[in-house]
Amino acid sequence: MKTSISLREAWNNHYRKDFFRLLVLFIVTSIASYFIFRSFVTSEQIEEILTQIGDMFESRGLTFDTSAFDTMIALFVNNTRVALLAFLLGMIPLFIPYVFIVVNAAIIGLVAMIVDFAGESVMKVIALGILPHGITEISAILLGAAMGLSLNRHIWHRMRGKETDVTLKALFFVGVKMFLFIVVPLLAISAVIEAYVTPLLLQ
Repeated sequence: MKTSISLREAWNNHYRKDFFRLLVLFIVTSIASYFIFRSFVTSEQIEEILTQIGDMFESRGLTFDTSAFDTMIALFVNNTRVALLAFLLGMIPLFIPYVFIVVNAAIIGLVAMIVDFAGESVMKVIALGILPHGITEISAILLGAAMGLSLNRHIWHRMRGKETDVTLKALFFVGVKMFLFIVVPLLAISAVIEAYVTPLLLQ
């Protein structure tokens, strides 16, 4: 049983399959939630939803008059928290990382529904307002969740008395390294793009 593994080995043997499974789940949930929200949410409820979203962003330090720099910091901190929790809560054998992906995907579907209700082009908003920063941001969160699932699977195997090819300690510490050297830089890049580039693209 290995007591240490490299980042490349961790990706190839422990993270890659879960990453792409989660990517499919994210895409399917985003699309499905858009149609579900569109079918069941009325125009009268949109105002209430927008108010709740505004309150949520305000609680995270994001308002219309927030400077680009402060927006960047708030986005980075919040997204880093999400990715970190998706990773660490994987140590609880309840498949919690899946919940993080489903919730974030549903938010994308909700945003698309609101844009559609407003009469704007959903594809334009996705292409200019989500994809530029979303590629790195979503990849980072998916990776964090995949790392959490690797811990989750390891713990389940040990609980069932199955042999594993690596220790939990090694899997945890390579996850920490992956988080620091891959996830955090990806989230920093996405925060910069979302705070400084996305507003210009949407003008």
